[in-house]
Amino acid sequence: MTDSSVAVTPSLAFWDRLGMWLSYICALHCALMPVVIGYVAVNGVGRIAAESTEWAIIGCSLGIGLFRLFYSYFKEHRRPEPVMFFLVGVSLILIAKSVFFVTPIQMEPVGMVAGGLLIGTAHFRNQAKSKLCRQGLVGAHSKG
Repeated sequence: MTDSSVAVTPSLAFWDRLGMWLSYICALHCALMPVVIGYVAVNGVGRIAAESTEWAIIGCSLGIGLFRLFYSYFKEHRRPEPVMFFLVGVSLILIAKSVFFVTPIQMEPVGMVAGGLLIGTAHFRNQAKSKLCRQGLVGAHSKG
């Protein structure tokens, strides 16, 4: 391992932490909005519940996930688990925003929360696998 690869590592770990927190905040936002929507509307902070806020959080979360998880897969550990968590989470969010939105039982928050949690978990698992790779315990081409 060279000194230059060690210097890059903290910034890469930052993206996993940011993606993890952003995804968990997204899940929390989606879980709480059905409960606090009246309070938000009455107190003039309706932007929190706006559709544009949701899409901004989703877009940032997806962008960070695509950058960090696929970079880690191809350049660091070659373990598909974090990418699979990410893809399932993204799928749940996209399904929730397109299909569940028009269902009478309003399953959108369930899909959004589950998707956000899975994307956060993907970053958490990716951070762990990248750390093992940096420590030499898991190589990019080793099995196990």
